[in-house]
Amino acid sequence: MLRLIGIGLNPKKHMTLEALEKINDSDEIYLELYTSRIVDMTLDELENLINRKITLLDRKTIESEFLVERSRKMNVSLLVPGDPIIATTHIGLVISSIQNNVEYEIINGISVQCVVPSILGLQNYKFGRSVSIPFPEYDYYPESVYNFVLENRKLGLHTLVFLDLRESLEMSALMGIDILLKMESMYRKDAIDKNTIIAVISKAGSEKQRAIADKIERIKERDLGPTPHIMVIIGSLHYMELEALKKLASFPENENINLL
Repeated sequence: MLRLIGIGLNPKKHMTLEALEKINDSDEIYLELYTSRIVDMTLDELENLINRKITLLDRKTIESEFLVERSRKMNVSLLVPGDPIIATTHIGLVISSIQNNVEYEIINGISVQCVVPSILGLQNYKFGRSVSIPFPEYDYYPESVYNFVLENRKLGLHTLVFLDLRESLEMSALMGIDILLKMESMYRKDAIDKNTIIAVISKAGSEKQRAIADKIERIKERDLGPTPHIMVIIGSLHYMELEALKKLASFPENENINLL
């Protein structure tokens, strides 16, 4: 059996009893860190927490038939930060398991998708399509990302923005904002400007978690905390959301904002 197990953003706090039960019943345990990071914990510390040996896999191996084949005759668990299905490519493993007649289980975990609105006090139903900002390569800035932000903004919706990860590199919010501004200068459809409000969460789920919200023209001057970062491009605000940003994310108290 193949098990996809969400371990939350911070396994010390977020791992469920069900997750621990399934881990204890596993013959082999693997971990991926290419879709997200775990906070406040090293791989050794995670192994000590569950008292099991963990093998770290890269994306190429996970997207091959390796895990499905290993799961034919034993219980194999893939640990995934956050939730194993939301905003990841792991549904491919589920489809491959079904096609190869291999049993599978999905053990859901606490995801950034539910944590971010809670941290900022934003209404969950007012989020539009999420986007991911990749590191630019060969001066390529995907217009699709820009257009999704533009569509959400036209509808007054918030945009959850994932920032690219590499093996030893995490995109900062400042770099993400610079990329968005570069896209605006290229495509010029008024998706964002200097008055657009951005919220940045540093180390979500960590004991050192920090949330800052401000207009683009000012947020670059604020201490946003260490990576990993996740961002929200703020849409139209309800008065309670504005009050929440002031109290939970240090948005300036005297700022005048057009409300719903």
